[in-house]
Amino acid sequence: MFTDPQSVTYATVAKSLPAIGRNDLQSEYKLNDSGGVVYDLILGHQFKARNRVFARLRRDSIQTDPLIPAQNIPAGMTATLTLDYPSVGLVNTDVQSLAKALVAFCSDANLLKLINGET
Repeated sequence: MFTDPQSVTYATVAKSLPAIGRNDLQSEYKLNDSGGVVYDLILGHQFKARNRVFARLRRDSIQTDPLIPAQNIPAGMTATLTLDYPSVGLVNTDVQSLAKALVAFCSDANLLKLINGET
């Protein structure tokens, strides 16, 4: 298991997320930050004919409605990294190399291009 708490950095600010639930297949870390912002990190795995491991970070907040400024609306977003691979035929370092290649591709410039709709 990962250590408790886990740390993530959002917009250059480190956030400490304490564990709120753990079992054999996944762990969840959550922070109710000031101003009603919630960070939720889930780390999990599934080992069957195909293995799947994932890390999912969610951020929920309340924002001013741009159409009706006197009202607030919920605004949530999620980022997920999923690794899916066969239970035989590859070693862990093969999977790690593919994940590292994708993470390296996701530079600041490439992420903004993707977010702006480039393919």
